[in-house]
Amino acid sequence: MKIALFGAGLIGKKRGVQLGDHELLGLHDPDHARADSLAKDLKAKVFDSEDALLATDAEIAIVAVTNHQLAPLAQKCLRAGKHLLLEKPAAMSVDQLDELVKAAALAKRAVKVGFNHRFHPAVLKMRELVDAGKLGPLMFLRARYGHGGRLGMEKEWRMNAQLSGGGELLDQGVHLLDLTHSFFGPLPLQSSFVTTSYWDTQVDDNAVLTLAGEKTWATFHVSCSEWKNTFSLELYGRAGKAHISGLGGSYGKERLTYYKMLPQLGPPEAEVFDFDAADRSWQLDLQNLVDHISKKSPLLGDLSSARYCLERVREAYVVNGFKGLPCSV
Repeated sequence: MKIALFGAGLIGKKRGVQLGDHELLGLHDPDHARADSLAKDLKAKVFDSEDALLATDAEIAIVAVTNHQLAPLAQKCLRAGKHLLLEKPAAMSVDQLDELVKAAALAKRAVKVGFNHRFHPAVLKMRELVDAGKLGPLMFLRARYGHGGRLGMEKEWRMNAQLSGGGELLDQGVHLLDLTHSFFGPLPLQSSFVTTSYWDTQVDDNAVLTLAGEKTWATFHVSCSEWKNTFSLELYGRAGKAHISGLGGSYGKERLTYYKMLPQLGPPEAEVFDFDAADRSWQLDLQNLVDHISKKSPLLGDLSSARYCLERVREAYVVNGFKGLPCSV
C-alpha cells in the first residue's frame, strides 16, 4: 500500500525504516532539517505541509508526532480519507479519543494504534502459549518496564505536560496496560501510586498500578528512573508461567521462559526461547493494519484498546493528585 509519514523524530524514523514492501510516497515534519535528514535515509520526498502530503493518493497515514498533535492530525487525515496508523497514546484525553472514534466511523476508515509491543517475538510466543492452553486458565500478570532517562530529559517534550499530556504512566505505562488488556480484557483499576521521584518536572516519572477483576489481576511498575533498562513481564496460569525478560535488545536480550507445572507441583520444567533477530515489531504492527484493510483480519490494538488505557491513566492521575495534567481531564 501507499504510505504517508507524518513525523521524522525517533518514532517516525523507526516507522519509516520498517515499511516492508509498502511504498512511502513522502513525509512531513515541521522541523525541516529533521525531515530532510530522514528523507535522505529513506530516499523519500519531503512535503512542505500536511495538506500537500494528504493530497497524495496515499492509502495509509502513519502519524508519529508529539502527543498534543496526535488527535488533531488524525482528524485531518480521516477527513482526507486515509486509514491510520496512529502512534500511542492516540490522544491527550478520553474526550479527544471519543471524537476520533466518531470521526473514524464517519469516514469509514480503519485506525490502528501503535501498540507495537504486541508484535515483539516474545510477546507473540506468549500469546501462542496462551492460545494453545499451555498455561491453563490465566490468573495474574506482573510486570516492570523502565529506563534511566538521559541528561536534559526534563527539558524534552515528553516532560512538558502541555505537549505530552502526562508522564511515564502515559508513555511506557500504556504499553503494559495494552498488553494487560490483550490478555485479560478491561480490568478495572484497583489501586495506584503515581509520583515524581527524581526528575525536576510536573509530570510523573514512576507509577505502580494494580488492576483486578473477579478472577484475574495484574500489577506493574513503570519508571524513568530505572538506572538499568528493564523489561520483565510474567504471565501466570494454573498450569504454568511464561516470563519475558528483555525487549528488542536495548532492554536486554529478548527471551521467553516457559515454566510447565507438574502434577505434584514442586520445581517446574523450563523451556527457554531466545529471540536474537532484529526488532520487526514496527513492520508487523503496520502489516496488521494492512491485513485488516485488505483481508478484514482482526485489528490488534485499536481505538477501543487506547480508550481503555487512557481511562486507567486518567483514573490513576486523578487519585494521585495529578489533576492538572491534560490526560487527567
